[in-house]
Amino acid sequence: MIDESVPQLQRSRTWFLAGLVVVFLRALPNLRYPLGRDQATYCVIGQGLLHGQLLYRDLWDNKPPGIFYVYALIVKIFGPVMWCVGVVDILWLLVISCCIFYFARRYLGTPAATLAIVFNAARHCRQGYIHAAQPETFLMLCVFAAWFLLCGSDPSPALVPRAPSPQGRGLELKTRRMPALSLGERVASVASQVRGFFSRGQGWTLRVIRYFAAGLLLGAAFWLKYNAIAFFPFVVLLPFLDFRELDRGSGHVRLEIPWRDWFVRALIVGAGFLLAVVGVLAYFWVSGAWPAMKEVQFEVLPRYGAKVFHWSFYFVLWALWQTQNHMGIWNEVMPALTLLFAWKRRELGLVAPVLLLAFAGYVSVVMQGRFHPYYFETCFPFFAMFWGYVSVKTYEGFKYLQRVFAQRGWTLARAMLWLVLAGLAFSLLPEESVRVVQQYEFLADWWRDPELSYKTYWWELPLEKLGEQLRVIDYLKKNSDPRDEVYVWGTAPLINFRTQRRNPSRFVSNLALISTWAPERWHQELVRILEAKRPRYIVVARHDSVPTLTFTRMDSEEYLQVYPALADLLKRQYQLDVNYWDFEIYRLK
Repeated sequence: MIDESVPQLQRSRTWFLAGLVVVFLRALPNLRYPLGRDQATYCVIGQGLLHGQLLYRDLWDNKPPGIFYVYALIVKIFGPVMWCVGVVDILWLLVISCCIFYFARRYLGTPAATLAIVFNAARHCRQGYIHAAQPETFLMLCVFAAWFLLCGSDPSPALVPRAPSPQGRGLELKTRRMPALSLGERVASVASQVRGFFSRGQGWTLRVIRYFAAGLLLGAAFWLKYNAIAFFPFVVLLPFLDFRELDRGSGHVRLEIPWRDWFVRALIVGAGFLLAVVGVLAYFWVSGAWPAMKEVQFEVLPRYGAKVFHWSFYFVLWALWQTQNHMGIWNEVMPALTLLFAWKRRELGLVAPVLLLAFAGYVSVVMQGRFHPYYFETCFPFFAMFWGYVSVKTYEGFKYLQRVFAQRGWTLARAMLWLVLAGLAFSLLPEESVRVVQQYEFLADWWRDPELSYKTYWWELPLEKLGEQLRVIDYLKKNSDPRDEVYVWGTAPLINFRTQRRNPSRFVSNLALISTWAPERWHQELVRILEAKRPRYIVVARHDSVPTLTFTRMDSEEYLQVYPALADLLKRQYQLDVNYWDFEIYRLK
């Protein structure tokens, strides 16, 4: 922990609590969030897990398993309600704000850390329900928690003065070379260092537990989204690096501890990570769901992921365009301004860890090949820190110029400087203020009539069709028994979740079935299941094509033209009951 005086700690707590109050007030309108297509899918699968079904074997999705077990807990606590994701998003935002504050304060100071949590909350809430309770959001909690466990109570090397390291205690990366050792000598040396690590000083057991727990958390992040692996080398290495030499002109980065000690710690972290990975695989093996998991995660998912990768000039242009589209020009400018201010103020050692972790977050986005907006949740916390840092340095520069102008008697220049500062504030505050007022008005509407609020939801994605889904839900609740099964041929899992009518198939949505990367045997499996279970209702969706995922422009209804087995089943065994604009409801004859 940074060595601060009592008044400084009290001011830091005051800043922190004030920032959390702002975050909470900014996030409160999120209560009215509906369940989007992604969140509804997680809820349906999470509820199935609570009822004893097995992931991938009985409940299909191509995502890693972690997010579904998180939602099993959410559904267990809240039940089949729409507002569960809004509550979780508010709680998550408060927790991630704590993580951002203590991380940013370690390197950038209290004012920048406080501004960072405010900027992060504003950015996150502007994105709407599509960003709420996604795998990337929970992934970042695991990454920050692992970082704090590795740092422990050690002060930041960038902020705390340190005497020069004795000979052999530090390692200048890329400059110092170790003498050549034979394989046997290296093994003996590592073993000696391991014994020394466990025998030096008091509290080694706690250190081992911390490092092992950090590895488990990184393993949990991996099972939430495989791209979390991009954070692993940075989280394991950065807490033990000293970047202060960057501000002294040498350009060297030093390891704060002997490299053998770091290697032992990395081994412990790796052991925790490996246990988390192997433990989950062992669970699927023992439960009998391993063949289904192998099919989905190791056969079909790589084919799905490879569809989008064309490593050429066009892919680079696509990546840059999507980054600018989702991040915005100002978020792209902030890292450059941060580097400029840090270089001028000789604070590169302070911002280097933030910059490197922001880079890791962006790598975790790019390595997926797709650029859905919520993927950038792995970047937003660090870009918020850039905003906080640049804002503080800009204000410090403003005060410095005010003093210079006052000394020289330049009254007009001082007034013009105030106008420039007011202009900068005006460029950010009015739009955000209008948005907050509008969202509180929507929250009041939701409080008076939640169902009407969802049916007329503002800023919904065209694919969601919330109003039409709720019409189908109302119809099925009135005209079916809770024991009836309902199959939805489309991407509308909210229907099954809100009606509490069980899906007879493991395919929660039909994205895999209408895609070009899915095996043909899944088509046969679906028809075979529907023939055997004969669900009371089959809902067919329209206008729901997702070509970026399925690589076909046909919607669910149109795809029946190239899926004759399902079309024939509907014709023989079902009759059209209701025809809405976006859905058709077929009832068993």
